[in-house]
Amino acid sequence: MSATPPIGIIAVNYNSAAFIGEFLDSLDRVEYPNTKLIVVDSASRDSSLDEIEKRRPDAVVVRCQENVGTAAGNNLGIQRCRELGLDYALILNNDTTHEPDFMQVLVDAADGRTMVVPRILYSHDQRLISTHAGDFDWTLGLFRNTYHAKLDCAATRKRRLLQTASFCCLLAPLSVFDEIGPLDERFFMYYEETDFIRKALDKGYRLLYVPEAVIYHQESGSSGGGWMNPFKQYYASRNRLYLVRKHATSRLRYALFTLYFWAGRFAYLPLYLVPKQRALVRAQLRGMLHYYQGQMGRTLEVEDF
Repeated sequence: MSATPPIGIIAVNYNSAAFIGEFLDSLDRVEYPNTKLIVVDSASRDSSLDEIEKRRPDAVVVRCQENVGTAAGNNLGIQRCRELGLDYALILNNDTTHEPDFMQVLVDAADGRTMVVPRILYSHDQRLISTHAGDFDWTLGLFRNTYHAKLDCAATRKRRLLQTASFCCLLAPLSVFDEIGPLDERFFMYYEETDFIRKALDKGYRLLYVPEAVIYHQESGSSGGGWMNPFKQYYASRNRLYLVRKHATSRLRYALFTLYFWAGRFAYLPLYLVPKQRALVRAQLRGMLHYYQGQMGRTLEVEDF
């Protein structure tokens, strides 16, 4: 394979006017010669798509008639990569900026059976890691041994194999999507990457953390901002139940997870008395209710909270 194989940069866009300029400026500085920007626009109502088309007339733009979420959006981008005959897909949040060499570093570490992710730092505090890349406890449905919110230091600058990672930035050979199939759009957003990576690892693919490649992340730029907000709490609570059920190896194991999960939710109920926490608790309970009612896919928007 070429030292600079063709890469499709897939960016799902939704009302990103506040930060899309920084994203495009940063991409312009990336030192990799063989890319195609593929933008999947989820019916944005602001000026972000106009800015993209003005700045990058060479981009492939997929216009959706509704907010399709990250799972379906990335599936549409991956399909365009296939149609263009590209070798790799780089799934990339558009609330990120990047070191100029990050893509070449990722390409050098990837191969036909290896997916790779960079070291992701918070934009507002570049001393801290902004990614849940690490391990996953499938019994309790919890991320383990991740880098999230840790100080960037020698320990975070060593390559390692991972069990899961965020699709904030992931470089993968197109072959993995051909073999595993599309992202599960019932998630809409959050946990769809954990589901996909689990299936890929089960088929013998590897997921490698490559800390020499560095990008910066604003965190949830299109979903209300911050590490946790009601919108994110809703989908994370609903989808965590679905994720663990989907991969549970027995009814007993899922029953034990359910007991653990509900016990943890009861522990949150006193927070309902704290005014600033009520919205998060309501969002969590609403997500759980919708899961048990079978309401999956896109059910609520940021403005519904």
